[in-house]
Amino acid sequence: MITCIDYICAILVKILTLIFHFLPIRFTLWLGRQCGIIAYLVNANRRVIGYANLRAVFCGDKSPEELKKLTKGVYRNLTEVVFEILSLSKVNERYIDKYVEIVNAENLIRIADHPDGIIFLAAHFGNWELSGMVSSVKGFPIVVLAREQSMKRMNEFINKVRESKGLQVVRKGITTKYIVKALHQGRIIGMVGDQSAGKAGVFVDFFGRPVSTAPGTAKIASKTGALVLPAFMARVKGPYHKLIIEEPIKIGKEEDITPYLERCNKLLEKYITMHPEQWLWLHKRWKATPIKKVTVISDGKRGHLNQALALCREFKKYRGRSGYTFEDTHVETVEVKFKNRFTEMLLPFFGLFSSKGCQGCMRCLRFCLTRDSYENLMKRYSDVVISCGSGVAGVNRFFSLENNAKSAVVMKPSILGLNKFDMAVLPRHDRKNGTANGSVIVTDTVPNLIDEEYLKSASKKISEIVKLERPKKAPSRPNRRIGVLLGGDNSDFALTDDITKKLLENTVDASKKLDADLLFTTSRRTPKAAESAVKAGLGSEKRCKLLVIANEKNIPYAVGGILGLSDVIVVSGESASMISEAIQSGKLVIVFRLKKKKKKNSKFERMLRHLEEKGYIIIADAEELSGLICRNFHASKKERIPLQDSHNIYKYMWRLGA
Repeated sequence: MITCIDYICAILVKILTLIFHFLPIRFTLWLGRQCGIIAYLVNANRRVIGYANLRAVFCGDKSPEELKKLTKGVYRNLTEVVFEILSLSKVNERYIDKYVEIVNAENLIRIADHPDGIIFLAAHFGNWELSGMVSSVKGFPIVVLAREQSMKRMNEFINKVRESKGLQVVRKGITTKYIVKALHQGRIIGMVGDQSAGKAGVFVDFFGRPVSTAPGTAKIASKTGALVLPAFMARVKGPYHKLIIEEPIKIGKEEDITPYLERCNKLLEKYITMHPEQWLWLHKRWKATPIKKVTVISDGKRGHLNQALALCREFKKYRGRSGYTFEDTHVETVEVKFKNRFTEMLLPFFGLFSSKGCQGCMRCLRFCLTRDSYENLMKRYSDVVISCGSGVAGVNRFFSLENNAKSAVVMKPSILGLNKFDMAVLPRHDRKNGTANGSVIVTDTVPNLIDEEYLKSASKKISEIVKLERPKKAPSRPNRRIGVLLGGDNSDFALTDDITKKLLENTVDASKKLDADLLFTTSRRTPKAAESAVKAGLGSEKRCKLLVIANEKNIPYAVGGILGLSDVIVVSGESASMISEAIQSGKLVIVFRLKKKKKKNSKFERMLRHLEEKGYIIIADAEELSGLICRNFHASKKERIPLQDSHNIYKYMWRLGA
């Protein structure tokens, strides 16, 4: 099949070459530009890669519309190059004198007789094929190294055209030994060194990120004494070009080649910045970079943010298995705001019809978000997008399409299908069948940041600001502590004055009976009346060693410190995040009921019952707390069944890449 296609393509190329020989070059290039638009439309996979590469470099300066226009320019330039290659029979000294301006020709002339040879270093920039021919036609013949292609007939025809213009094409047996021999003969070797070298390359900076750069050119120059001569062929307009020859580079033997690779990358950066549409953006230049940029889309809710950050932590751990450090994963949180409730509900509907074709448009996102939120988001590039909450799932979808990024959501993403994301983490009560399915990971609790290291760190910070140790004259026994996490109202539950009163009475009573300290925190959801009752009930209570009123003076690590220092955790029964964090601490967790606003049992209540059945929590009314705490206090010391949620999430992190 390949042989047949090769034969047909070779004949087609010969016919086109004959036709283009007689056509005016300006008309030929005009045809090329029109074909570039067609190539842009049909070559979707490469177009997406090219746009994402451009976005990674220029998103801080250019809008999606400008980047889309630039991507079209890349295709137009590339097809112009192809049509120019098909017109190479026209190229002679007269053609070059008319259409090519050689800048800094003296840089080549003064080293032309260098006994150890010259490495003519080009890039996939402008018409790189033409640059070698200019040198050869002007009396400085170049040896070019041609890779073997699958379409051998067509490839051989192109090589013969190159040779007819003075280039010497080495087709097979390209070895370092051959290159070294040619350089020792004082010849000029043409090389292209701007594609990813994979794991074998040297990582140096390129547009702000380390890229795998082929070290071969610099190593050979160091070994042989050859001079490296960077040269860039930039299209001015139509058939007019500038061949800019940079200063030659000398690399000493045994010298570190990294600074020279960085220098060449900086030169390429300079010309790409001047003519961004003339570089070949369509290959995965940053594929091997160790740096991954993760954007966390936040809806402003701390609980949701912590769940998304928990996924980031597992992603960092997963990348660590491949040899990357935590610092190689750059996490950035972006809080987004919608214009109003209507646009917040509208975006997921738009997302139902989203596809790769949305890249470079983003009108739906611009329509729904506030201007500041939209512009703030568009000035960022991301390899992975993570969000928690149905409200921002639509933002995740569009932003991941814009960046050609992997995407992950926590919680059911509104009306958007789960197949719109690479990974979805759903609490069991959000998943009807309660089992994992492809990209969906089902958990007993919601993701959170609680782990042993975090508990130790937070406990230490709390201990530094609160005197928790008993006086020396006190009877010698281990310190006992009861931790209380008090939430508040939501759409399903209400924290009433009566429940608050019973909570305070029972926890204080238990602390007295057990001779234990109380560590107590409210949340931002806690009603004012409940806060007042807490301050009145615990403000003068000597056993209350820590009292945090979150709406007055919040301590970021208060929850972690309480979880780490307490033996028993008492949690209000309306927050999946707080209950999940308490369970993750490995302590005995007692969840007290709040007043229901609806008669029908909610998904959240089903979650609580499931957790109780598995032995992770005890559910009780506020008036039962004292007895439950006292009866179960010593049981809090026993080893508990560890949660597997974090491990299960970690196992599926391959879906976000490494």
